[in-house]
Amino acid sequence: MTKAALSFGANVGNRLGNIKKALRILQSNGINIIKKSDVFETQPFGIENQPRFLNACAIIETSLEPLELLELVKKIEMEIGRITRERWGPREIDIDILFMGNIHIQSDKLTIPHKGIQERSFVLEPLCQISPEWIHPVLDQSAESLMQKLDSKDNSVLKIAGL
Repeated sequence: MTKAALSFGANVGNRLGNIKKALRILQSNGINIIKKSDVFETQPFGIENQPRFLNACAIIETSLEPLELLELVKKIEMEIGRITRERWGPREIDIDILFMGNIHIQSDKLTIPHKGIQERSFVLEPLCQISPEWIHPVLDQSAESLMQKLDSKDNSVLKIAGL
């Protein structure tokens, strides 16, 4: 079994409900959820003129290979009703693989650790809540250290609920 971290984001539809549904579907597919962060409301990233996001993270255990896990999360996104729109645009649910053990993958289909973790408070805040000691295998820094390096203007996250 491999430990991995997933991030969840939603800003249209039933935002909280969609994140909770994604977690239930993961469990029904044999994914063991070890820890879940609180849910944070955040400003949109990339395209600012859209509704605020809800974001959360979970630490899981899985026997799936990285591409199999990617296939599963994309299937879950479709099942929840994600509509393909412009990059960084509104979404019913977005599930990203942040890390998987100490694996480092960079391909046209999948990048692990997820690109840009170190620049995104909406990912680092919930990740630090459940795994502050995780070490980025490329940057060789902990999640907590990466979070501390962000500008205070980037830390505009508001905890709103538990999962």
